[in-house]
Amino acid sequence: MENVTLEDLGITAVSEDAFTLTIKGYSHRLTGEELITEMTDQLDVRGSVRNALLRKAQKEILAGLKRGPLRLGEEERESFDLNILIWFADKVLKGEHKSYLTE
Repeated sequence: MENVTLEDLGITAVSEDAFTLTIKGYSHRLTGEELITEMTDQLDVRGSVRNALLRKAQKEILAGLKRGPLRLGEEERESFDLNILIWFADKVLKGEHKSYLTE
């Protein structure tokens, strides 16, 4: 996984190896390094643990989107951003990520 690039994943970097994804009207910027590191980490975790983390991430993302990401406190925002990364890495691993990419 260490030699995988954004291009290999069908993701076009806009600038500085970064790209933007959109979830329910909220745009979030990630770097290729963050994404690939998270994907590698997820592959190292047992399936049941990974699924539990993903369920928690999805729940927190939905709550954050409902409340409004801009109204979250600093710690809540950091957690929200991390959950976006966890969720999106899972989507990429499953090949279900292209519809979330912002051109």
